[in-house]
Amino acid sequence: MPEKLTEARVKALAFDGKPAVVRDAKVTGLLVAVNKTGKSYKVQRDLWQGPRGRKVLVKTVRHTLGGTEEMTLDDARSRALAVLDQIKRGIDPNAPPPDDAGAWTVRLMFEEYGADMLARGCVERSVTDMMERLDRYLPKWADTPITEVKRSAAREEHRRITDKHGATTANKAMRDFRAAYNFALKVVDDPDALPGNPVAAVTFNKERASNRVIMPEDLADWWARVQALPNPLRRDMHKLGLLSGLRPGTLVALRRDWVRLDAPAISIPRMKSGRSFDLPLSGHMVEVVRRAMAAGDVLFPGAPWLFPARSSKTGEVIATQVWKEKALPSETGHILRHTYRTVAQRTGIDRVNARLLLDHTVPGIEGVYIHERALFDTLLAEQERMTAAILALLEPSTTTD
Repeated sequence: MPEKLTEARVKALAFDGKPAVVRDAKVTGLLVAVNKTGKSYKVQRDLWQGPRGRKVLVKTVRHTLGGTEEMTLDDARSRALAVLDQIKRGIDPNAPPPDDAGAWTVRLMFEEYGADMLARGCVERSVTDMMERLDRYLPKWADTPITEVKRSAAREEHRRITDKHGATTANKAMRDFRAAYNFALKVVDDPDALPGNPVAAVTFNKERASNRVIMPEDLADWWARVQALPNPLRRDMHKLGLLSGLRPGTLVALRRDWVRLDAPAISIPRMKSGRSFDLPLSGHMVEVVRRAMAAGDVLFPGAPWLFPARSSKTGEVIATQVWKEKALPSETGHILRHTYRTVAQRTGIDRVNARLLLDHTVPGIEGVYIHERALFDTLLAEQERMTAAILALLEPSTTTD
């Protein structure tokens, strides 16, 4: 049975006459292999390949990350998540890389660029989103050799996606292709094998910056409409979103084993920045998390996520994928992060502390010498101030919920 590994447990493992493996309960697919010559961290996962809806099982992949003396358990978990995501997307981490970028298809180019992003420490969600955009908006290009994608085709696809899916989506799809193609140009053996980037011919759509917030005078009404949502997990998800300022993609993916109410914090192993992050929990936030866990125990017993849901396609229990609400049009998701930042400014939260609470990089020399974990007590106190400021903007009848 899997167990929640610790550094002490890994160090205590010893060879008892036959090879053995101990699986980690925190990162499914990570294991410690123990044999006569030593101990090493490995990942194991089934490799499925093929178009969406028609994937076939190719094999079970076991990939070595490194010896237990070479890397910490936290490093192994972070690396395991990256490799497991790679396998999930149909890439065999043990396969030798293609020699000639000039012979790549568009899909292979995206996969190689995604692998390079992960190697550079980019967050897995960025790679997953990029591959999903390829499958959804550029499926006709996926199996096309990259040398056959012409400038006129890039302009035509940009116009098509704009008409069908919107200006911002079209820009994102072409930015993905441009970045992946630039990577191919960098690694190709023969510089003459690839023509210039075809996206150079695209005129990108103008985009309006999305800096909307929920105005202070509207927060009480917003909170009341959240209270009226029939699903208790979604109620608490949106409340925690406002009280924490977490990115919505991180919010919906929170796992129960990351929650440390005694700290009190949620220890997120990998953020968009590529760093781990201890989110300080104010007293009110602790109560929101407690309620969510209690509701999850009743609605989805045994689910590992803080905000689980049931897939409408397969019926399986998954982490919530959607943060939009029909009852709250355009008032959930990133707007809550913007609102949190605005309340922080209004409340007079120290500029550096406000950035740290949002997992933003601190610019300049200040960022060089700051150690976030050493400042946890300070950030926890600032989080209490933030929660108090937000609750003060609500009607008195709602502040105890």
